[in-house]
Amino acid sequence: MFTERQLFLNHIAQTSDFPLMVEIEKAKGIYMYDKFGKKYMDLISGIGVSNLGHLHPAVVKAVKKQVDKYMYLMVYGEFVETPQVKLAKLLSDLLPKNLNSVYLVNSGTEAVEGALKLAKRFTGRTEIISAFDAYHGATQGSLSICGNEPFKNAFRPLLPDVKHIQFNKAEDLELITEKTAAVVVETIQGEAGIRVPDKAYMKQLRQ
Repeated sequence: MFTERQLFLNHIAQTSDFPLMVEIEKAKGIYMYDKFGKKYMDLISGIGVSNLGHLHPAVVKAVKKQVDKYMYLMVYGEFVETPQVKLAKLLSDLLPKNLNSVYLVNSGTEAVEGALKLAKRFTGRTEIISAFDAYHGATQGSLSICGNEPFKNAFRPLLPDVKHIQFNKAEDLELITEKTAAVVVETIQGEAGIRVPDKAYMKQLRQ
């Protein structure tokens, strides 16, 4: 009889050599609980997925209400689904008027992939610029623009025409040219150690 820990090690692809191996049985609010009842403060929050807290009553109510109707239908603009169109309208209302359509995806890396494709299609250009030490995701295109070389070495060749600039260094902005389809940067670099850029730099980058 295998324990859950053994099943985890045997059948789940680990993302590090030293997984935390905490066996979570339940969670509520900002806390997770293991099968022995030990409490852990959840500072990752499912990478933002659970940023309202675990078992938030409004979220639980909305989920239960929805699963009584249907759990999943085909997306990408094929069926008219009330939760989907209401969310799209809400997001559009928060954006500038010329950004009035949304493309719903499953993850951050998928959003980056979509942005890269959109930039190339809209501009007709192929060059993508990102920052050294940046993290944008683990799929092929997103990994290509990550700025941490050891993350990428096992997966080459990656996307061509990718250049890197120093984050928060105004001089490097000269590398952005008429050949550039997009510049992808984090507003705050996370993987690099919570690096906050100067406001003046961000304004220059936008310009």
